[in-house]
Amino acid sequence: MSLDDVPTHPREAVAEAPSPWSWVLDGRTGGRAASVHAAGCRLAGSHAHPLRTMQALDALARPGTIACTGCDAAEALLPIIAHGQDDTG
Repeated sequence: MSLDDVPTHPREAVAEAPSPWSWVLDGRTGGRAASVHAAGCRLAGSHAHPLRTMQALDALARPGTIACTGCDAAEALLPIIAHGQDDTG
């Protein structure tokens, strides 16, 4: 059995989906705390800055910075921070 007779078609270009591990930092404005959001979160401000995962974790380690509960930020990042603080060894 040969696959030589199977028709082939060029693959259409597909827009690259955002990484599930993309974050943004929404800075302190109007008395609000700085917050980390998943990229694309509707609750992030229009001036939010993109972050890599380690940068997001570093930002959350700063006092006064919170993780958004309206997207995946809190669920994904806070357990990592908690695990890093677990000293029961």
